[in-house]
Amino acid sequence: MEQELRDFGLSDNEITVYLAVLNKGTIKPADLAKQTGFARPYIYDVLQRLQEKGIVGTILQNQKRCYAALPPKQLVEVSKQRLEALEKVAQKLESLRLKPVQDIHVELQTGKFVFRTLLNDILIHLKKGDEALFYGVDDDFLMRIDPLIKPRLDQYLAKIVRNGITERLIAKEGNTILPQAKTTVYRFLPKETIGNLAFVTYADRLAMFLWGEPHHLIFIQSKRVADSYRNQFDILWEKAQSPTLKS
Repeated sequence: MEQELRDFGLSDNEITVYLAVLNKGTIKPADLAKQTGFARPYIYDVLQRLQEKGIVGTILQNQKRCYAALPPKQLVEVSKQRLEALEKVAQKLESLRLKPVQDIHVELQTGKFVFRTLLNDILIHLKKGDEALFYGVDDDFLMRIDPLIKPRLDQYLAKIVRNGITERLIAKEGNTILPQAKTTVYRFLPKETIGNLAFVTYADRLAMFLWGEPHHLIFIQSKRVADSYRNQFDILWEKAQSPTLKS
């Protein structure tokens, strides 16, 4: 739960205060300071930030100001409002973005959640009838390094099914086949053949993974490079084995 609140944009101290207010229903700043161990001036500062984010309000009880958490569903409404605001300015922001004039444009993403970035990028760049090619992307490994990836992955798979996007995936032998991947075709190669190489190609883009601490994801935007890796993928696809049907 704390991680989801961090994703919403709350700091750890804001989460502590918010949950304390939520558990009490209504609470005075002095009592909140005692419960959390934070100084009262700091409590007021955090409460003000939570009010600005639209999830905590003030009420008067016995002519004294108390604080109360708004219904938790307010978090959903605030998120929707943020998304609507971002959608309105997205086109304007895109027009301000410098377009690459060279044949190859490279971007580097770093962190433990780089695979989430990739899933979003695929949905942005692919349309109905398009295909994404995955090589060496181990779903089991992804779920170990990012335990919260499963709901994001489920959402992504549901969207590509709904949008008519297909995938071909070459994985290491023994890798899990996700039952919800209804538009994904799996094939397998020995673990020693794939090694630590992992890439995805789609549209005019190539995404290459470098696993480590932290993880790195390299985006290469180039039709020439993407087509080259598609050709390489097709050669490997012919060598890969289809999954064995269980009797």
